Amino acid sequence: MLIKSQNGIQIVNLDNCISISIDGNNHIIAFYPFVDGYDKLGKYSSIEKAQRVLNWIWECYRMFQLLKLYSYGNPKELFDEYVADQNFGLFRMPNDEEVEE
Repeated sequence: MLIKSQNGIQIVNLDNCISISIDGNNHIIAFYPFVDGYDKLGKYSSIEKAQRVLNWIWECYRMFQLLKLYSYGNPKELFDEYVADQNFGLFRMPNDEEVEE
C-alpha cells in the first residue's frame, strides 16, 4: 500500500517501512530499516488528531488487504468514511482541518 504525504510531495511504499508512529510534535513518521531512514508524512495540531489518522492508515491497510482477497461484496462499508473514500491501495494524509478530535 502507498501513502501520499500531507504536503503532496512524497509517496511512501508501506512495504518498505518498519513502523509508522507519532513523534512528540504530532508528526506522523514512517521509519525505514536503514540508519536514520524516515519520512514525515503529516503534522497535526493535537495528539488525538494524529492518533485518529494513524488509525485511518491502519484501517486503510486492512481494507486494502480485504479488497485484495475478496472481489465480491463491498467491504468498504465496514470502514470509516474517510478510509472508505480512499483509492485502492493508496492512503492520502489528510490536512489537520479534515480531522476531528
